[in-house]
Amino acid sequence: MRTSRIIIVLFILIIAAVSGCLSGNKPQTATVVPTSTVDKISTTDSSETRENSEAGVTITAVYLGSNAFNIKLDTHSVPLDYEMAKISYIRDNKGNTIKPESWDGGIGGHHFGGTLKFPEFDDSAGFELVIQNVAGVKERVLKW
Repeated sequence: MRTSRIIIVLFILIIAAVSGCLSGNKPQTATVVPTSTVDKISTTDSSETRENSEAGVTITAVYLGSNAFNIKLDTHSVPLDYEMAKISYIRDNKGNTIKPESWDGGIGGHHFGGTLKFPEFDDSAGFELVIQNVAGVKERVLKW
């Protein structure tokens, strides 16, 4: 009787472990996150935050207006050795690409952030912030 209980408990634990592993394989896509849930990014109430989580790296971007973004990268699995000014650009509603003027944040580690500034562009009709080749993901597209 005791052996059958142990086997049942082990069977339940194995099923729970397998279920947990399988549920973690779903790819995540870009989402809108309320600004109150993003820590360490200063925003105004009218700002909208965009987030992309893929391949173990989360990128959070807040459009500050005036062609600037507050960007934060977080991971616990891969080094973040990226120069944001070299791997980012704006794609406007006409398909034009605009390269950044400056990045005041750091490079490397598992958590870093800063402000990415672009030359003046028309943001009234919508645009995309594209960040390339982070943790093997060809393009992360954050839309406004």
